Amino acid sequence: MKKYYNIEGMIRNGFKLSRDYQTLDFSYARFGDDAMQELVKSRSIKQVRRLTISGKKLTALSAQALAKSDRLPNLESLKLYKNKIGDEGMKYFAESDKLSHLKSFRLAWNEIGPEGAKHLAESSHFEGLTSLVLSENRIGDEGLKYLAEAKSLTSLEIMDLRKNQITDEGAKALAKSKCLPKLQTIDLSDNALTENGLNALAEFKIFNLIRARLGEEGTKLDLSNLNIGDVECKCIAECEELKDLTHLYLELNKITAKGIELLAGSEYLKNLTSLTLDRNKIGDEGFIHIIKSEALQNLQVLMVENNGITDEGLKALCEEECMKNLLRLYIEENETTEEGLDLLAEPGHLQQLEYPEFEREEEIEEEEEEEEELEDVEDIEEIEEEEDLGETEYENQ
Repeated sequence: MKKYYNIEGMIRNGFKLSRDYQTLDFSYARFGDDAMQELVKSRSIKQVRRLTISGKKLTALSAQALAKSDRLPNLESLKLYKNKIGDEGMKYFAESDKLSHLKSFRLAWNEIGPEGAKHLAESSHFEGLTSLVLSENRIGDEGLKYLAEAKSLTSLEIMDLRKNQITDEGAKALAKSKCLPKLQTIDLSDNALTENGLNALAEFKIFNLIRARLGEEGTKLDLSNLNIGDVECKCIAECEELKDLTHLYLELNKITAKGIELLAGSEYLKNLTSLTLDRNKIGDEGFIHIIKSEALQNLQVLMVENNGITDEGLKALCEEECMKNLLRLYIEENETTEEGLDLLAEPGHLQQLEYPEFEREEEIEEEEEEEEELEDVEDIEEIEEEEDLGETEYENQ
């Protein structure tokens, strides 16, 4: 028996509760599939941008009603937590062209499996979607593989797949995807992932970050303060898209000597002229990897402040006849001494250093020569003054 709903009264009350004529939340009202059939016919919902109906046991019938409705042309956020939409309901959503403005789609706890993920992935109507929540379902590795190859999810930035029976296999499939270029926030907690799966996700995120932040000319890349570690350094080192890079900013991260070793061995960073690594954990070992790297010999500016570097690292820079293009070395806030810094003034291959500034022997000799020349000039001037004085006295006589 069909239940009766005063849908217009419910809509008015919903607007009063939200104090916003663009938001409706029926999670705290009596609401079922029958109510949804009435809601999608109402003219009062045309301005609605955010719709929430959670915990009401809504089925594929509600999904079908929403998918067919012409009354929600401005809907941007649809939240249907804890219902029973299932794979069939996902099919209705995927085939609909009525929800083209949708940006946030949240369907946690809805009995959705791999088939539902497949429907979503094959849809051509979700190009504007930026946030997708499918946590507490049964997507599994199979479903995640479908999502990884989705052609229309190019704007997706956030994906929540907590507790979905996903393993390293699914994470690695996602890591290889090139169909989700803007995806940065991925929640796969409460799944069966090991360190291998987590590392695969880290690689996926850094590749997307590189593509998003690399300038149009491909010469500058800023990855500062992003909690980047050694796993991400491996991706940076292996990224062919960085072959024209000249400036790389990696300060305020958690990179160690291991990550620096990977960067130092990269065949794609040979054009790098400026490298910023302030406030990481590279130590002397990482600093020496940079010094000895064949790929990084074009560096002109190297910033390694606050990295646990000691005089041992400075001695290595002095002893290795490399880094001949280095013009500026920023090494403050490390564990170096004045004696260690003074060593940098001596080697011939470091004479081009503009900073730090040193009083080198050549400069001292030049100053002495200038002083001698000045003394000679003063002596000549005194002699000329004496001669002029003598001539004046003779003329007076």
